Amino acid sequence: MHELERREVTPVPSRSTVYRVLIRAGLLEHTTRKRKRGDYRRWERSAPMQLWQMDIVGGVFLADGTEAKVVTGIDDHSRFIVCCDVVARATGRAVSTAFEPVKWFV
Repeated sequence: MHELERREVTPVPSRSTVYRVLIRAGLLEHTTRKRKRGDYRRWERSAPMQLWQMDIVGGVFLADGTEAKVVTGIDDHSRFIVCCDVVARATGRAVSTAFEPVKWFV
């Protein structure tokens, strides 16, 4: 994949696509997962508002062509979105201000 990106081949296929092609061509041997998906335990807090997970996603383009970032905060227990904001740059100040409207939760 890195070689395809270096040669500017677009679109670059996903890792899973490359893996399936190599298996089909007999260049790799298929191996099973060590653990089944059902074996994984999802860790979550026992009550709401004990822990928030935060995510910053880019690739949101505005009408004028500039890229924006979406800042979201999600409660770990309930999966409730506690805040969501669009910022020009994901600086510390911009991310902090995304949480200002939810201060009454704390």
